[in-house]
Amino acid sequence: MSAQRFEGKVAIVTGGSMGIGRATALQLAREGAQVIACARRMPRLDSLGDEIAAFDGKFKGVELDIGDIDAFAQLISDTANKYGRLDILVNNAPTVIGGMILDQNIEDWRANFGVCVESVFIGVQAALRVMQPQGSGSIINISSVSSLRAGLAAGAYSAAKAAVNQFSMCAAMEAAPYGVRVNVVAPGAVETPGLNASVGKNEAMKTLMANSIPIQRLGTPEDLANTVCFLASDESTFITGVVLPVDGGKTPQLHVPDWELTLDNRNVK
Repeated sequence: MSAQRFEGKVAIVTGGSMGIGRATALQLAREGAQVIACARRMPRLDSLGDEIAAFDGKFKGVELDIGDIDAFAQLISDTANKYGRLDILVNNAPTVIGGMILDQNIEDWRANFGVCVESVFIGVQAALRVMQPQGSGSIINISSVSSLRAGLAAGAYSAAKAAVNQFSMCAAMEAAPYGVRVNVVAPGAVETPGLNASVGKNEAMKTLMANSIPIQRLGTPEDLANTVCFLASDESTFITGVVLPVDGGKTPQLHVPDWELTLDNRNVK
């Protein structure tokens, strides 16, 4: 594996200020990419930029609410115009508005679909307008193992992430003749701010979660970043239309652990 396999490449990462997005932006920059990361909180992007600058990486932070789909599409167009190309798009901006079905309203449903699905559609569409004429590109959409399994208080979120999976597979079929690949990474339990918001400081719950995973640990943002970078690289040029669970072997399990039946997603925002 080349240490600079993304030299000369231009990459956009949404939700790039923390968790999986931050780790992905760091890894892409370490391997030579010009990284444009967007998020709602500029101070966190500034911190990321400082970290990348420490190893002379190429980085630009953009304050952007991914729910503003016009601004998102414009960011992709502006990036392509400035750098002359777009090679990698990582649609990662996370949102979880959990709740039992009888407790949620249509605004909760729309909020999940607005970020999880609509922003992915806009991002993929805008990226394809650049990538198809240039004859190359890799799009990685971040889904969730919740799109493949059922869980309490996760109906709208799971449905939205399942929609991302299906849309991505369809996009892969349309883009393939133009040399553009579209894949999905579906994270399991990963130590991110989102997971911490769900379980709080309950270390016993984290231990239960880790012990229920065949690999016997929670995932790290770096685990996911490494997977995303593989799919973004030329090492995966024969892979498209895939939904890849990265969950320590959790998805194939038939048994649903007790902690999954009691985990309350209702307060996760």
